Amino acid sequence: MNKLNKDELGFNRVKELVANHATTPEAKKAIIAMQPKTSINAVTQLLNETAEMLGILRQGKHIPFVSSDSLKPILQKVNKGLILSVDELEKVADFIRVNRLLKRFLSKQGTPILNSYAEEIGILDNLEEAIYQKIEHGQVSNNADKDLAKLRIQVKKLNHDIKDSLQHFLTGKKYQIALQDKLVVEKAGHFTLPVKASYRNLFPGQIIDVSNHGKTVYIEPNKAAKLIEQKGKFQSQITAIEFQILGMLTAEVFENLPTIKQNMQIIIAIDVILARAKYSLIVAGVRPDLNAENRLILNCMRHPLLTNPIPLSVKIGQPTRGLIITGPNAGGKTITIKTIALSVLMAELGLFLPAKRCDIPICDHVFSLIGDQQDIDNSLSTFSGEMVKIAQIVKQAQKYSLIVLDELGSGTDPNEGSALAVAVLQELQLRGCLVIATTHYSTIKDFSVKSPAFMTASMDFDLEKLQPTYRLIMNQAGESRALWIAKRSGMSEPVLASAKKILETGEFPLKESSVTFKKEIDRKDTKKLKLHKGDIVFVGNLNKEAIFYQKAKTANKIIVFVDRDFLEVPIKRVKLRRKAQDLYPAGYNLDLLFVKDWQQYKLNKDLDRGSKKAWKKFNK
Repeated sequence: MNKLNKDELGFNRVKELVANHATTPEAKKAIIAMQPKTSINAVTQLLNETAEMLGILRQGKHIPFVSSDSLKPILQKVNKGLILSVDELEKVADFIRVNRLLKRFLSKQGTPILNSYAEEIGILDNLEEAIYQKIEHGQVSNNADKDLAKLRIQVKKLNHDIKDSLQHFLTGKKYQIALQDKLVVEKAGHFTLPVKASYRNLFPGQIIDVSNHGKTVYIEPNKAAKLIEQKGKFQSQITAIEFQILGMLTAEVFENLPTIKQNMQIIIAIDVILARAKYSLIVAGVRPDLNAENRLILNCMRHPLLTNPIPLSVKIGQPTRGLIITGPNAGGKTITIKTIALSVLMAELGLFLPAKRCDIPICDHVFSLIGDQQDIDNSLSTFSGEMVKIAQIVKQAQKYSLIVLDELGSGTDPNEGSALAVAVLQELQLRGCLVIATTHYSTIKDFSVKSPAFMTASMDFDLEKLQPTYRLIMNQAGESRALWIAKRSGMSEPVLASAKKILETGEFPLKESSVTFKKEIDRKDTKKLKLHKGDIVFVGNLNKEAIFYQKAKTANKIIVFVDRDFLEVPIKRVKLRRKAQDLYPAGYNLDLLFVKDWQQYKLNKDLDRGSKKAWKKFNK
């Protein structure tokens, strides 16, 4: 699949579904990374592999298999010169055993290709036998070394003696009063008895630990200590022998590393084939026929990612090189072209297809243009993004390329978009490409009808139920059913009736609206509020009355006197309540209305008239 696609088709999702059937993680990764083959011989080989494995699965036979997941880190450990544990060696032996069983199984199935893989599996009977002989039940076997068996017998006897020694203290009447609990407690590898601190001298032995509150001491009796010491010496000898045996087996694994690694690669390859066969079986797939003539035939092909999809049947072949699909929105056009493209990609991956019959062209590239191509990061609109991508497709498309285009030329002026779309389609078919496109444009529909290189098809629509059936009807130009979509979306009947009339007559509705509006108030003609010093006004934002003093230097604001203070307020929030001329007699000193401090006012007046008393007070 070409890098231009960005998985618009859902092909990566199909590969994930196939990978889910693989046993080994390496096979899962290989399937996800796998690219479609572009030669008919290579695809045929893949399909032959799938067919042979599918034949085995359909017989219900169990294929011996083991995951190599746990083996890879083990082999890395061997490469570093580290000694393998008992468990790790058993996993190596299990892998070798399954390899042997798988080789024998495949050689008897009459499957030449799978048998050729099996023949490459190296049999390591000697290593398998050596490991199983020397390791049993999760430990080094007693049969691995004669001294090992003797030492384990000695340790077993010592364990019994140690138990009897300790039991003597637990059951003897002499020690009952001194014991905190009648049990043996292991402390730092020592077998101890919990003794009351006040009786510590009653027990011949070594204090190993003391409880937090100091009331209990944990004593290892001398007799038991000697037995335990002797046991430790035997145990050290056992460990040395076991380590030597594990080292010898690890060395044998190291010598056979090339064969084991080769077997792992073969197992992964067989696992990939098995995953393809399991997926093909689950989807009830049929083996597709292959051709190199750009001939595409699908009979009841089901989209692999949908639940209960409507089967698709389509046939494109010489001399036609393209298919133009029309029909309503939400009618299944996009799913149709995705299904066609996926059928080619899946076949080139070696998968059987969920269909009754398929004849698939081998394509060197599969290009797609589906969905919104807007690229905000690069400041590209939907149409610009589409043109950038289609220009790249036209540049790279070759004879055996499959191109699927969804709503080519949309997102711009319909006339120019249609012209561009027709020119692109013509250029692609002249190159020999197989082209599948969807459209609503009448110009493109007309082109496909008149051009011998293109076929037309439409998505079926049930006129009685007024809903799409999602079935593709070949050799038929469909309608977009825009009115049906609008009606289903809740569009009003008057609008739908008007649209229908425009389609039928070609005449535009030119009647003007009779809706009227109140004449907008001309703010320039509005009588301005005229205020005079001393007028009583109501200030809305203060919610109280005030006395008008004068206009403010700030536009559309005035200064009022309220609560013995001057405030600047917007004139639009002010209403005239009472005029000064109606409140005060002629010649009244209005400045008296704006006095903040009457005592200071009186003092200033007395100073002005030269009052000695006032000056005396002022000089204080």
